[in-house]
Amino acid sequence: MTIDNLLAQLNPPQREAVTYLDGPLLVLAGAGSGKTRVLTYKIAYLIARAVVRPEEILALTFTNKAANEMKHRVEQLLGMDVRGLWIGTFHSICARILRREIHHLGFQRNFTIYDAGDQLAQIERIMQFLNLNRDLVKPRQVQYVISQCKNKMMDALAYEKTATDFVSQQIAKIYLEYETALRRNNALDFDDLLIKPLQLFSERKDLLARYQERFKYVLVDEYQDTNKAQYHLVRLLSQPDRVICVVGDEDQSIYTWRGADITNILSFEKDFPDCRVIRLEQNYRSTQTILDAANEVVARNTQRLGKTLWSENGQGDPIEVIATASEIDEARQVVGIIAKERARGIGYNEMAILYRTNAQSRALEDQLRRTGIPYTIVGGTKFYERKEIKDLLAYLRVLVNPTDSLALRRIINVPARGIGEVSLQHLQDYADREGISLYQALAQAGRIEQLTPRAQNKMHHFISLLEEIRREVDQVNALEIASRVVEQFGLRAMYENSPDPQDQARVENINELLNSMAQFVDERPDPVDQTLAAFLEEVSLVTDIDNWDPDSPVVTLMTLHSAKGLEFPVVMITGLEDGLFPLSRSLEENEEKLEEERRLFYVGMTRAKQRLYLLWAKSRRRFWGDDFASQFQNVPSRFLREIPARFKQERDLTGVSESPATRFVSLEDAAWEEAAGTQEEGQSYQPGQVVVHDTFGRGEILAVESSRHGTKLTIRFGRAGVKKIVAEYANLELL
Repeated sequence: MTIDNLLAQLNPPQREAVTYLDGPLLVLAGAGSGKTRVLTYKIAYLIARAVVRPEEILALTFTNKAANEMKHRVEQLLGMDVRGLWIGTFHSICARILRREIHHLGFQRNFTIYDAGDQLAQIERIMQFLNLNRDLVKPRQVQYVISQCKNKMMDALAYEKTATDFVSQQIAKIYLEYETALRRNNALDFDDLLIKPLQLFSERKDLLARYQERFKYVLVDEYQDTNKAQYHLVRLLSQPDRVICVVGDEDQSIYTWRGADITNILSFEKDFPDCRVIRLEQNYRSTQTILDAANEVVARNTQRLGKTLWSENGQGDPIEVIATASEIDEARQVVGIIAKERARGIGYNEMAILYRTNAQSRALEDQLRRTGIPYTIVGGTKFYERKEIKDLLAYLRVLVNPTDSLALRRIINVPARGIGEVSLQHLQDYADREGISLYQALAQAGRIEQLTPRAQNKMHHFISLLEEIRREVDQVNALEIASRVVEQFGLRAMYENSPDPQDQARVENINELLNSMAQFVDERPDPVDQTLAAFLEEVSLVTDIDNWDPDSPVVTLMTLHSAKGLEFPVVMITGLEDGLFPLSRSLEENEEKLEEERRLFYVGMTRAKQRLYLLWAKSRRRFWGDDFASQFQNVPSRFLREIPARFKQERDLTGVSESPATRFVSLEDAAWEEAAGTQEEGQSYQPGQVVVHDTFGRGEILAVESSRHGTKLTIRFGRAGVKKIVAEYANLELL
């Protein structure tokens, strides 16, 4: 394709973004405005104009799916192989750099990448070793704190200096031990993939200069989702010539909980004062009604650079806002909407049900199953987290990286081979005394006097099999190695003869993993790319969306966060109640949290191409613990009120209104007035007062503060612990 033909397929702002080469460029790309198209065409333009060679381009994305689609499209546009192009997620590109350079940091190149489950297992082992009370310090809390620290580029020693209370001091101890364990196991966690390159470039300026020289042009997708580490990485690699183009939308910044910093995109013009800013505002996805409503909602935010989406897709149908009696009734209405859309000719795969939290899927799933509607859940039980798959992957990890003691502990008695916990502890004690890895200790089992001869023989046989296969790891492809492991260690056989249907499903899952490895090998003609190490790295970086099949004839259920970047002709957003969406903590904390919830709603709205349904339930059962549930009386989400009446059609299906024609807005106003009226007029609260809450029971007020949402109370309840509550909506009884 000629350059003129290439550019002719773009609208004027897109064309300007593709051809601008005179300095830093910020492309503010609204939802559905063709940002992926711009990035793809810009890469093709850079190569076609011979501005740079493919291997001199670094393109960073947030999903493997986006990276693969962009690379494939570039090759189609140019009619040539661009294998040398560095395109991938931040984590995959960083892993690629580290495979080459991490020995400078004292790690081996065959390092293991720990997923969230591995990370949690390691933390739990450390807590057991330190004899810490899991009731006082929760492993998942520790995992979250460590991840947040790494996202902020705060190492264990730096965090230790900030630890002032008991819990944070215990977390600091765990963090220090955790880092030691990772190095001992030659392993990195997901966050390390971003941190270690920065450490490498900080310590080795010659390596930084080499990669700066390599990458003549840097492009970044979804720049609003970058965290501190990613921000610094992009800044470093784009220096000194500042050959950088970032594409993003501050109105779709929804990941602060995993470290994303919206100020990265808001401050781009400050970081690069001579940058060009181009806005993509023509939306190719949605109707004008959907866009107008979304524009009105997100315009209430203050953290934005500003843009107004428009479309040539026609005005379209009004947004339907539906009030239901309960979560069960809400699910029934969803089923009714699906039936109506099917009658219009919409396929199951063209519809999506979105919700704020995964817990909301239960009622929806129940109704879909009862009515025989096929569906899939994105972000449910992940294939690679199933026990039988994790077992097989642990075997493969040990073969590539024998120092991965976490993986070795997982497989040493799977299938059962007579190596129990006592024998394993003797083995670990010996490894600790000798300062060697668990794998090395296993090879020396005959020297460990505490082990019985039977245990020594079992260990000798086990490691002999491992060593036999290890000798071929670099000689044959990933599929051949995995097939040998499955057969020689009996991983399939231990399930095949079981009458349990779940075990039969495990056999199918093992076969499916082998199928995926066959596909992996087939797609890579070069044997160098077919290795077990390459496969394990790809698996470690897989996301939920990477495995989602948009052509499968099923309705898609997913959280709003998972839906970002996708589109469907018909979208149903459920659970639009204050306290659920937006979440209650966003009402209790600060305006920035509420603005992010509003951006999340904006993202959900702009997934819809033709029709958008917004549902809420007046009553919803919520769980506050393993056995503590309550039926909540809800008010509709404030986001529904922010949609102007001219863009929505409201229906009350709760049964409280005698006339079907009654405007939903009147019910909405009444609900708000009812909630606001639950507190006695002029009621004042003071610390030390005792109150009773319908759900949490008796509690003592610890703090009182005013906010734009009402009177915020911090209350310590006997059973539920400390909660922050907006008094006007809480129906408190003051004792």
